[in-house]
Amino acid sequence: MLIICQETLDQIVAHAKSHYPNEACGLLIGEKGKNSVTEFVPIKNIYDEMHARYPETYPRTAKTAYLIDPKDQQKYFDEAEKSGQEVKVIYHSHTDHDAYFSEEDRLVATPWGEPTYPSVSYLVVSIWKGELKEINEFCWNEKIKDFTERKIL
Repeated sequence: MLIICQETLDQIVAHAKSHYPNEACGLLIGEKGKNSVTEFVPIKNIYDEMHARYPETYPRTAKTAYLIDPKDQQKYFDEAEKSGQEVKVIYHSHTDHDAYFSEEDRLVATPWGEPTYPSVSYLVVSIWKGELKEINEFCWNEKIKDFTERKIL
């Protein structure tokens, strides 16, 4: 079970609130082999930019979707690896919706039926009318080949 301190949770919530009514996103990084998080990395949600350029491919907006620039995401994964750390969590917010793992979230996490990053968990932060409602973590369960939910707040 991943341990996320209150200070980091507060940073995630503040980031999500500051982007409301759009979804916010980012990463949490920690030391390899440990079950704790040491670094909070907010990342720009580029979904609106991609929607403006390619509306057929990206039909939604940042109010209902998030997208981390793949080059940025890979950069953070590589930098963490070089420093003896690893990305532990990819987080994003749901605005005016519960903190559930949507079909779109599943598709992004498992584009070929298996997770791209099996050891990474996904944190979903629910922000309703600009205020925190709940936070849930979703981890890949190899036995059942699906994500399992753990309530954080």
